[in-house]
Amino acid sequence: MSPASETTTRGIRIYRAGQAPPLHESGAATSDFGADTEVREIATILASAQCSTSRLLVHQPRDHGGLSIVYLFFKPNFPLFHHKHDVDSLYVVVSGSIVGFMGEETLYPGDCFAVRAGTPYYYTAGPEGVEVLEIFRDADSVTVIYTDNPKERVDEAREALRVNADAWKAITAGPLYQANPAG
Repeated sequence: MSPASETTTRGIRIYRAGQAPPLHESGAATSDFGADTEVREIATILASAQCSTSRLLVHQPRDHGGLSIVYLFFKPNFPLFHHKHDVDSLYVVVSGSIVGFMGEETLYPGDCFAVRAGTPYYYTAGPEGVEVLEIFRDADSVTVIYTDNPKERVDEAREALRVNADAWKAITAGPLYQANPAG
């Protein structure tokens, strides 16, 4: 469970963004690359280029509501691989934009999208990056399952890394964490 404020009054609990653990350290998410070693390789290189940030803002047990909220910040032009989850998820774009959502749509702050468990999807962060909140419920963890990624998507990821790696390292936090004095 994410750290919550010690102050709880009449069923209210505060979860501080500054206390939210990195998602990969929380135990609330795992990745399944299957046999695709090329996608695993480029995903590992992308991660080392500091292309994104993910934090577990809220992770409640069922008896406290069962909601989980993950903060995701993908830096400019980051290409998210084709993948699916083992839980239903709802996303809210907080800042920036998503371009090429499923190859076609552009999403802006306030836009939302829902993805049913087992449904593959992908997108690219816009030129200013994108912050999204991912919400799921009644699950102890979520598994990111990488699906078949066409060669073009892997090539896009390699090119994005080549073109953006230095700029990504210079961006230390997304707008939400820049605005939060405790972040």
